[in-house]
Amino acid sequence: MKSRIVISLSLLYIGIVSTGAQPVTAAGYADPCFPDEIEYSSAATRKRGVRSLAKQQQDLLQQLEKFPPLESRITPPHQRFGYLSERHPVSETNGSMNAWVQLSFFGEWTPAVDGIALVPAYYPEYSAENNYGFPKRFKIEVFSHQAPDDPVVVVDWTGEDFPDPGLYPVLFSFPAQDVQTVRLTVTKGAQEDDSQFFALNELMVFQMGNNVAPPAYQGLKASGSYDEPPYWKLQYLTDRKIHTGSFSHTYGSVPDFIQYFESEALGEQPVELLLDLGADRNVGRVELYPAKVHGMPIPEFGFPLKYEVELKRLNMTNPVAGAQPGEDAMSSGMRWHPMSGARGRILRFIFHNLPLHNGQPVLALGEIRVVGRQVEHQVNFAAGKEIKLTPVPNGEMADCSLLTDGYSNGRKIIQERLYIEQLAERKIVEQNRADIEQRLTIAHATRKQIFWMIGIAAGLCLFFVLVFWIMFQRAARQRALFDLRQQIAADLHDDISSNLGTISMITTRLQQDSDPSLLKKKLGEISHIAQESFVSVKEIIWHMDSDIVHFSELFEKIQKTAMLILTDTRISCDLQKDCGVIEVPARTRRNIMLLVKEALYNCAKYAKARNMEIHADIRNYILVLTMQDDGCGFDSACAKVAKSESGRGMSNMERRARLLGGELEIQSEPGKGTLLTLRMPLK
Repeated sequence: MKSRIVISLSLLYIGIVSTGAQPVTAAGYADPCFPDEIEYSSAATRKRGVRSLAKQQQDLLQQLEKFPPLESRITPPHQRFGYLSERHPVSETNGSMNAWVQLSFFGEWTPAVDGIALVPAYYPEYSAENNYGFPKRFKIEVFSHQAPDDPVVVVDWTGEDFPDPGLYPVLFSFPAQDVQTVRLTVTKGAQEDDSQFFALNELMVFQMGNNVAPPAYQGLKASGSYDEPPYWKLQYLTDRKIHTGSFSHTYGSVPDFIQYFESEALGEQPVELLLDLGADRNVGRVELYPAKVHGMPIPEFGFPLKYEVELKRLNMTNPVAGAQPGEDAMSSGMRWHPMSGARGRILRFIFHNLPLHNGQPVLALGEIRVVGRQVEHQVNFAAGKEIKLTPVPNGEMADCSLLTDGYSNGRKIIQERLYIEQLAERKIVEQNRADIEQRLTIAHATRKQIFWMIGIAAGLCLFFVLVFWIMFQRAARQRALFDLRQQIAADLHDDISSNLGTISMITTRLQQDSDPSLLKKKLGEISHIAQESFVSVKEIIWHMDSDIVHFSELFEKIQKTAMLILTDTRISCDLQKDCGVIEVPARTRRNIMLLVKEALYNCAKYAKARNMEIHADIRNYILVLTMQDDGCGFDSACAKVAKSESGRGMSNMERRARLLGGELEIQSEPGKGTLLTLRMPLK
């Protein structure tokens, strides 16, 4: 049970399963076929910062460049989808299906097989992202030549559903086995409507990294097959043509062999390539890799539609002929030609009907490989060997060594098993990249949400601060208005009521005493008090009617008040430019008016002045207000302060100046008039 859990987790995350080469009851083990650097599920991936995730995403994209691309998503296959089983009824019991395919090796040859790969079928009309019909429950058995009736179960997934591998191949590794026959038995397939079936693109059997599954049709058997060439056929199960791409490639950047010929010089003459293997070799197969012609969107445009392959010894007259491709001419990817262990030294490639590019015949090949057995290993006998081209073109000659340099389409050719493993590694990187992209999307969304929340919170705070500020300002204005009303009521009581009371007392006294000199004096006092009351009432009305008052309006009010009080005095008023635009609060202007009135009343009562000059200047919101008369003056050093009968005097003006936050300076000498200076801030 523990081994099954390990296998399940391995399949879910890396697309590769490894089991022991024992019956199903034996414990399985995992084959460590990936480098340590592909550890993207470590603590580094748990970092959730946007910058960290973006850096990991960039690193994963760079890693993907090192692995073969999954070309089926770029250029879906147009033929040879693989093997498709017959339809079976869907049963209520899982695992009731019984369908199988069997691959047998020729003769008594029993290679040491150490791995089997299943490549999922890709049917573009069914899905652009998922495989078509990969079996859900199955087992793989191997039969040796020594014990043909005693199978060894190397893979058993009949007890539970196999995880969906997508489009990536699945590799099963096990200890090396001598194998004569491989059988895949499917007990549960993919369901479609009321039937079930299974499909595979390729069955690969590995020996020391090479796929040794024979492509002969006679070595394949199946319980049933749905054949519809060129799409589905049992023979396609081991034809070495897989949808993942021109397999056996990894990252590289080397040019390919691309040779142009002159049409007139070439005529109907075929193009030949002669490859000398250096000695007689037992050739198992010949592989031809196409190349892409620059400026052509078709990947294999320069590959000839018709060609021949001949193998001969130096002392042989009749060569061993290879296959002439029929339907292979339209196949994608590498061309694979079995030679069935034929022995020879010279390989001759004869190419007919070269395609035309820009009016010139062109031959484009990525690589020529001649694979055969040497001792216990399969080797490429063509590696590094010299190739001769005939006829020699009139123009520039391409480098023939590019045909045996081990590269095709700029990518290094590697062993088939390593290619499958690198596709599995690519799956790891793509899964982690998808995970990182999802985390990055969530991180961006989270950060955006946080910014929105901060913005909304800041907006709400600003809104409430604004509301509170408006409420505070309204309350402050209401308090100021209330204080002003209270002050006006007090002024009415203290000023007007006092004046009326004084008038009442004087008239009562006049009723009791009819002395003409006293009558004239008292009538003058009544006139002065009445005028003072009139000015006070007008001032109170002005304060109540005025909301926003600029200093120019206040200074105009001071001038009018002076003219009302100093009726027998010539008044001169001067206000500096640009001083009138400053607003003056109600409390400030009231105290200024009271202080000015006090000075004017004192001048009218005691100074006997003939001229009064009033000057105002504001600099940096500092008001300097001066009032100068040419009256009789007084001794400012005298401790006694002149006071009117109503209690007004210089002490009252000094108190007003302190309330205004300023200072009052009074300069006077007997017979030289009086200068009053008020300095105060207006802010």
